Amino acid sequence: MDDYYKPQSRELKEMDKMEKDFAIDNFGASTNPFQHQTEALKARIFHGANKIEFSFFGTGKSQEKQFTPGSFGKREREDMLNLAGYNKVETSTHATVGVQGLSGLNMQQGKFDDQMRKQAIDEIKRAIDFASEATTGGAVVFHSGEAPRYMHGRWKNGDAEFKMYPEEEKRKITYLADPLTKRLVGQISPIDKIAKPILKTNENGDVIYLKDENGNEVIENQLKDFDRMHHGKIPLYETDEEGNIKTELITFEEFKKEREKDYLKEHNRKPTEEELVKDFFHQQKFVDVMYSLYFGIGHEKEYNEALERREKIINSLNFYKELKEKVPEKDWWKVKKEDPRTADLFFPPDVEDPVKYLEKRLGQNERQIANIKELALHGRRTATEQLDMVRRAKLADKFAVTQSAQSMADLGVYAWQQTKNAKKKFKQGKRNYDLKNDIYIAPENLFPETYGSHPDELKNLVKQGRDAMIKKLKSNYGMSDAKANKLAQKHIKATIDIGHMNVWRKYFVSNPNESLEERDKRFNKWLLKKTKTLVDEGYVGHIHINDNFGFHDEHLSAGDGNAPIKEFIEQAKDAGLNEFIVESGSINPMRAMPDAWHHFGSPVYHMHVPGVTADTWSDFWHSYFGKTQKPRYIVGSYSPSQDFRGAPFYSGLDLEGLQYFDR
Repeated sequence: MDDYYKPQSRELKEMDKMEKDFAIDNFGASTNPFQHQTEALKARIFHGANKIEFSFFGTGKSQEKQFTPGSFGKREREDMLNLAGYNKVETSTHATVGVQGLSGLNMQQGKFDDQMRKQAIDEIKRAIDFASEATTGGAVVFHSGEAPRYMHGRWKNGDAEFKMYPEEEKRKITYLADPLTKRLVGQISPIDKIAKPILKTNENGDVIYLKDENGNEVIENQLKDFDRMHHGKIPLYETDEEGNIKTELITFEEFKKEREKDYLKEHNRKPTEEELVKDFFHQQKFVDVMYSLYFGIGHEKEYNEALERREKIINSLNFYKELKEKVPEKDWWKVKKEDPRTADLFFPPDVEDPVKYLEKRLGQNERQIANIKELALHGRRTATEQLDMVRRAKLADKFAVTQSAQSMADLGVYAWQQTKNAKKKFKQGKRNYDLKNDIYIAPENLFPETYGSHPDELKNLVKQGRDAMIKKLKSNYGMSDAKANKLAQKHIKATIDIGHMNVWRKYFVSNPNESLEERDKRFNKWLLKKTKTLVDEGYVGHIHINDNFGFHDEHLSAGDGNAPIKEFIEQAKDAGLNEFIVESGSINPMRAMPDAWHHFGSPVYHMHVPGVTADTWSDFWHSYFGKTQKPRYIVGSYSPSQDFRGAPFYSGLDLEGLQYFDR
């Protein structure tokens, strides 16, 4: 009976000789996410899938047709596990498509939101919980999408060139994030301009700085560590005939060229892209910083002067108070003085009592000191905060990866723990089937427009996640480097979606005088080379198969678009991978997997008996073998007559129902 445990019978498998040693049971399929997942699993088993991936579209509390892993309780999960185990198929899990990245990116609010990040982690934990109870283990897939970033010129060293939109080379945006507030604090593009003051220079071209009375350069200590260009020294500027400071507008591209020369002169090396972006960002903010700083410095001077006046007022007030005690009251008028400031054209000035006048001045002085003190503090505080923010700023994609890596470390540890729990329950007899594969989280390349979709980015994401998990295992569980590294590689792997990867085609830049055919060949070569590197270096554990024409993620059947699916799967299989999930779309839910068999040369689609039949592929997949619904009747010679219907004869129950109760 073992040869007949699922639709691919022994005879069918013997005649099923695909290209490159492929067989129909090399390919699995995803379930219909809008269907009850037990029924969806059964349907895929009937289709002949050897591996089946549960799919979920819902987030939070599940709704009708928006199922989540939490929609299915312990009994239903046990049914799913038993159904897979009885039919000897492997099952995996795709977490909700509502998760796109683990950095917490919220572009609407311009920040990396901790609450959104926590919600994404919880959604994947729900999927891991589900996987530990309802599946045979394996991948828990989730979509990447960690940060905004540009394409043009990003990947160098002879790599292919991509362009997200026309003139991206002029308008591409580099985002900066503040790791403390987790907000996007800046965006730089090549056409951004700053008004740069023209510096005074000597005959050698060196900048002339402000000097004190001893001829030493004046240094503003608060700017010393912050000012990358002048290191706290105060440069002198060229002025026009009217004494106005001369300025010139320069773009970021022009600024980069100047700074590259400065770095070679000062550090004997070229600056990194991040250093250039931060230098330009510094210059953008420098005017605000200097205004705030000198606003504070100016009011600090007023504050000190007000304190000196206060001492004089107090001394004068004490003098006149003592004098008033000595002078007879009738003669005190002689001490009073006119206040010329109160005089007007038609009335004389006020005559002020010195004691009352000085008491009033003292009160005014106190209020002035309080006000000036706050203004001075505001200037200093604003400058300090701006300086600190600029100093902290990082490239948004780099910060996002650190966030996502920590999230992946937590989830990798959770997958390891749930794997142990599931195996323990099997040994204790609390589950009927053991895990066939360890549970692992599997970030998937999604759309080219966000970080994580390029092969290099996907590799970095997995690497950083593994490194963070290793660190966590060593610090929290006292593991050795070797054991922690082994667990990290086992529980964090990538998913490559060949359809998503093919969408990069629309951004692929053609070479001069290159034909469309030559361009497509060169793109396919790039895609296969990049994905082969990922697979060969051990970063990939799971693969999704679907097709498109390089414009959108259409989920066509394999071979119906222009993705190099056959070549990609061949090199993945040669590297030892065997997790190939065919993902259907909205228009091919019943055909996607048999279409994949067809694409890989299965002879099942054309069974021919010489002189008798000439069956076609359409005959095959339009037949019952390509359907999921159960047969409604027994027909022909097998159907009992009306005389034998009803108890104790044929009950009228369909075959599917009888088969279910027999189990």
